[in-house]
Amino acid sequence: MKRVILSFLVAFMSFTSSFAQFTEDKPKAVVGIIVDQMKYDYISRYWDNFGEGGFKKLVNDGYFVRNGQYNYAPTVTGPGHASVYSGTSPAYHSIVNNNFYDREKGKGVYCVDDKRYTTVGSDSKNGQKSPYRLATTNLSDEIKWASNFRSKVYAVSIKDRSAVLPAGHAGDGAYWLDEKNGNWITSSFYMKELPQWLTDLNEGKKRPIDKYMKSDWTLSLPIERYGASTEDSTAYESLFPGKSEPTFPYSIKKGVASDRVRAKTGRKYDIIKGTPYGNTLVTEMAMHIIDNENYGQDNFTDLLAVSYSSTDYAGHAYGPQSMEVEDMYIKLDKELETLINHLDEKLGKGNYVIFLTADHAGAQNAGFMRDRMNFEAVNISSKEDTQAIETVLNARFGEGKYVASNYSGQLYLDRELIKEKKLDLEEVQLATAEAFMAMPQYAAAIIGKDLERNEYTLGYKGLIYNGFNPRFSPDVYGVLKSHNMDYGKGGTTHFSPYKYDTHVPIMFYGWNIPHGETHAPHTITEIAPTVCSFLNMNYPSGCYSNPIIIPMKK
Repeated sequence: MKRVILSFLVAFMSFTSSFAQFTEDKPKAVVGIIVDQMKYDYISRYWDNFGEGGFKKLVNDGYFVRNGQYNYAPTVTGPGHASVYSGTSPAYHSIVNNNFYDREKGKGVYCVDDKRYTTVGSDSKNGQKSPYRLATTNLSDEIKWASNFRSKVYAVSIKDRSAVLPAGHAGDGAYWLDEKNGNWITSSFYMKELPQWLTDLNEGKKRPIDKYMKSDWTLSLPIERYGASTEDSTAYESLFPGKSEPTFPYSIKKGVASDRVRAKTGRKYDIIKGTPYGNTLVTEMAMHIIDNENYGQDNFTDLLAVSYSSTDYAGHAYGPQSMEVEDMYIKLDKELETLINHLDEKLGKGNYVIFLTADHAGAQNAGFMRDRMNFEAVNISSKEDTQAIETVLNARFGEGKYVASNYSGQLYLDRELIKEKKLDLEEVQLATAEAFMAMPQYAAAIIGKDLERNEYTLGYKGLIYNGFNPRFSPDVYGVLKSHNMDYGKGGTTHFSPYKYDTHVPIMFYGWNIPHGETHAPHTITEIAPTVCSFLNMNYPSGCYSNPIIIPMKK
């Protein structure tokens, strides 16, 4: 009998111990890559001009979500980066735009400005930033918390908001380019002084940025290989400093010499952002972080957020039909290959996971749509539209300046004036919406009171609802008709709830990720919970999305 009991106890203890043991198979590192203004179709359009080690590697050896969508509007950089890493929309994380009107302060604000902090790495004010407006935790925060703050989290971009927002509240460092002196800088929110390796890089006699500032931007391939683009010079592009037409090659040195605006405002190095060298600088900085911060070298998963922003500058300047944008992506493909090879060398193949997506896509140039697509599209002016709306409101409610701010149709009313005049806010919102709809360039106008009372899930009303935060969002949304844009005649922009602004690639590659693809609809807010599921940890606090189901390798 004792033998039976003993055998039972041994078996029971073995059974329970198997449950007590929880072996975690996790990657050493997560590398999040966001390509600013990357349209989904750039993968297929430029495929034949890509090498084997960049985009093609991610597609051929990774998992490709082909129907990746933004599920809110406006589609711009600040909210895009905040949403990818927080797994939620502006309705919850509160980054409603790059710039927006703060009713409590009574003025326009920038999404990451914070004068409580100082610049680290420069004597400029370009480092006075923090993520304090980000109202939820994000992937970076949860990785820090899950490891009891032993994981390392860094972010790098030439844009401040594209580094600050991914790094979250608990990140070890966010670095961006100082357009005044070309240094990599950060904020005292993160650290009191730069690490020595970065100080040495900034103060070195042979800084890479100084070499690039004397370089030319030339085509990567023979011009006949650029079949996905228009001819080199069109009326749909803007001009590089020092150029009389938008044609290759581009001399950065001559551009600096002729750019009086940047010189006068102390922004000499800003010019590099609109060239492929801006992306090269980001790749180099990412590799410096990997090499100098013991990245991916212990038992706690690290995160590196890499945002390539020069693609956005090129899109704004030349438009998605241009050779400049195509060449920018051909060169970015090489940057990705360089970064992947470096990760393989330092961490080992299969020991890290990459996700790649965009912070928004982009529209086609309105003039191009008119001339070559026979599509009625116009360039509008928010300033002129605001004046028209003021005229209507003055005629109806009496003299006053009713519009506090208008960001491309996102219109904020002066609520203090409305209160002084003892007017009903909703009545003024409705009158403003009617004024929008009296202008033929608008498809719809939606008021804030409507979004506060009702829930919308479909069409552009659903996207605007997901982007609506009662404290920070506008009083009235004027939705432009498809392909109309609040922008100049050269290049393009992004902002709308239309598919040309919302459809982006989503890719996963590396650790336990199989080769495969899906055409099922998925949103960018599903990326963060997917990565959290890889790491067996909590989702960010405002994340209501589910992870993408990927049939992982055993």
